[in-house]
Amino acid sequence: MSPTNKSLLAVAASGLLFTILLSINPFASSQSTSGDFSSPELAAEQIADDLASNVTELANGLAKLSNNSYWQNALESDWSLNLSTHSDIYKAAGLSLLAVHSQSSNQLYTRLGKQNSSNFDLSQALARVYKNSRSLRVLQTYEQQPAIFLIEPIRSIENKIIGNLIGIKLIDTELLKQYHYLAKSPVATFKNAAVNTISSESIPDLNQFKQINIEWPRQIESDKWSLTLLSKESVEMGGITTVLIVGLLITLATLFIVWQQIQRVQNSLKSLNKTMNIELPIVEQIKRLTAVQNSGNDMALLECAQAVRTRLEQLSQQKKSLALEVRKLQESQEKLKRVKSNIESERDSAVAAPRLKSEFLSRMGDEITTPMKSVVSMLKLLSEYPFEPEPKQLLTIAKRSTRTLVNNLNNILDFSKLDANMLRLKPKQFSVRSAIDELSSELSHFANEKGLSLQASSTPEMPELLNADEYRIKQILRNLLGNAIRFTKGGEVSLYADLTAKGGNKLLRFTIADTGIGITPAAQKELFDSLEQTTKLSNSSFTGRLRLIVSKHLAELMGGEIGVISEIGQGSQFWFTVAYTE
Repeated sequence: MSPTNKSLLAVAASGLLFTILLSINPFASSQSTSGDFSSPELAAEQIADDLASNVTELANGLAKLSNNSYWQNALESDWSLNLSTHSDIYKAAGLSLLAVHSQSSNQLYTRLGKQNSSNFDLSQALARVYKNSRSLRVLQTYEQQPAIFLIEPIRSIENKIIGNLIGIKLIDTELLKQYHYLAKSPVATFKNAAVNTISSESIPDLNQFKQINIEWPRQIESDKWSLTLLSKESVEMGGITTVLIVGLLITLATLFIVWQQIQRVQNSLKSLNKTMNIELPIVEQIKRLTAVQNSGNDMALLECAQAVRTRLEQLSQQKKSLALEVRKLQESQEKLKRVKSNIESERDSAVAAPRLKSEFLSRMGDEITTPMKSVVSMLKLLSEYPFEPEPKQLLTIAKRSTRTLVNNLNNILDFSKLDANMLRLKPKQFSVRSAIDELSSELSHFANEKGLSLQASSTPEMPELLNADEYRIKQILRNLLGNAIRFTKGGEVSLYADLTAKGGNKLLRFTIADTGIGITPAAQKELFDSLEQTTKLSNSSFTGRLRLIVSKHLAELMGGEIGVISEIGQGSQFWFTVAYTE
């Protein structure tokens, strides 16, 4: 089949298809006015899915906001300030109002401060949340319109509910207009079978519409309120025959016009083929086209020749421009190479800067710790003098504080040494039993002050002397025991030493157990790695996390590892191993 016949066949098929579509369109428009949807029911399902997805995203966002430690740390009167920083974000996400309710004072706060909770019909919903200790989604009336209330509990460090974060998504005219645009049909809310709000400018005659119910999101039910899509059905059959006849006539006329155009183009192409030779230079081709224009009488041929000539002249000019562009690109490439070299040099300097800072801090360690150790020694000597009970107690507090400060400084300096790869081990023979007895005696007064029992023991098979870095082992034990005593409110803290093996290596293992509140599984994953201010560990501190990170690096440096086993409400067990020789 020739290209001409293919073109005519394609035009005929397109015309017939156009005619069929014109004849079908009245039926399609009468069956549904839902735009991109094949039926109003699918449009209603899409609206329901969109509303449910938006409510779920808002609930997830409120849940994350309710877990913010701000609520536990800030004064209740300042809660409105935290709402102010988030209200615009949640308003952009679809919330009409963001509020927080305090259980202790029974007060409701918004970004504008304290509000009268009686303006919101929330007493029953809040009571259910405080009773069941879980989030709630309800549909209630707000400002004479239906609104979805999302209530997320705010918990204290002890996992008790101290208040509720409340998000209100109003099903108002603005939202209904969005769904109207989505479904290409009016959307309305009904209260007790009567129209309350509608997306159109006026309330139409409902008898002319099919009412399709839009389901509320999961966990939300209402006998009073309903969300409805109004679908208008109409069938107009009168113009179908006329449309078919007009479509066929247009198709035939188009075929005739296209056939004539194809014939003219074919004749022009034949003349151009006799004149043009693609292997000739562009200048020679332009001369031949000029001769065709001067001798030809066919307007189509002359227009085609003029168009080709213009294009050839443009190509000639573009060839010159491309030569200039190539030269400029070569110069730009050389410039980019120089810039790249400078950037790489600056990058290497920037990468080396943190390491140089860490190396400087590690080298300053003795300059920092030596005076502090002298202060500790002087306080220890001073505590041996007889004083009155009150000065004696103040001196004891000062001595303990300086010792804690020295330990913290050691951890900071060791962290810098580890980062700068300057920390070196000093193994020697020592008694494990004596070491844990010394630590138990050193830290027992901290445990006694909190009413805790501190126990330390070792396996009977423990050798009298082992070869390892006693100083670094004691540093890890001080870090882990210090954290255990700090975060345990009642019960006991225990230390146990035994022997184990892994991969043919002999390992000395220490286990520190406490009866504290425990650690969540999510927080355990980043316990030894994260120095961020915000972590999933509710009772974390910068000093405590630094102790754990330094302890992990020291244990790995001594050929071992570190880990934790914990359960909320059941306490925690921290353990670490180090390689040793007898």
